[in-house]
Amino acid sequence: MNVQVAVREAGRQAVAQAIADCDIHPYPKSPKELYPFLERRWQRHLETYGLRTRQGYESGPAYPKGQPEAARRDAFPPSGGKPGSDLEFMRKQHLDPNHVALGILNPLRSGQGLQNGDFAQAYCRAVNDWQVAEWTSKEPRLKASVLVHYEDGPGAAAEIERRAGDPNFAQVLLLSRTAEPLGQRRYWPIYAAAERANLPVGVHAGDGRPFAVLPVAADQHGDRRRVRTFSGAESGADRSRVRLAAGAEMAARQDLEPPAG
Repeated sequence: MNVQVAVREAGRQAVAQAIADCDIHPYPKSPKELYPFLERRWQRHLETYGLRTRQGYESGPAYPKGQPEAARRDAFPPSGGKPGSDLEFMRKQHLDPNHVALGILNPLRSGQGLQNGDFAQAYCRAVNDWQVAEWTSKEPRLKASVLVHYEDGPGAAAEIERRAGDPNFAQVLLLSRTAEPLGQRRYWPIYAAAERANLPVGVHAGDGRPFAVLPVAADQHGDRRRVRTFSGAESGADRSRVRLAAGAEMAARQDLEPPAG
């Protein structure tokens, strides 16, 4: 649905305040914008097979179908391209008028959850490099997310370690519809690597699976460890499933705290 909103101009607000936007979706102007960061063999793979996920939507957004790219109509840049593909337009339409002091980039359709695991790793690495080259190096208010092929725990951990200590990155990003609940042992290397790198783990709704799995992750909370649930587990049944998903991780890690409530 499209809602008309009042036009806000930078510097005209009565109260000086700033916000942190934790969910900004950047998008390449075209697939070839990633080619400088992608090996030639994977460029050919992309041209031949495309981004093949594990669900039935070969192209276009999964939801909502009536709203292209899940974006407002005025989010399409005047210069052309998809929403989130023009940094200058993002500054003009969002960062400046809304006084965004910190924006976390969460690229979607980023290689996570692809059927070909080796291609998924290479594509995530390319998108990570692209975030720095095209976004965070040009706009200091933006921070990147470390994208990983989370179905390969050791491979994902290696990518996290590759970005450890890089001030361009603010978190590790996972998507919610994983092959198994995120408390399972196969995902533990991701949490261990994130902890070593002192990076929080964020989980965004979505991915290419044809079913939903409610995830959990370990996240820094002051000087303690806490299991944080994502994806809006509102009902009692959902909360129970989250606890079951967390059980294996909590059994192995005595420093983790169960979800409250």
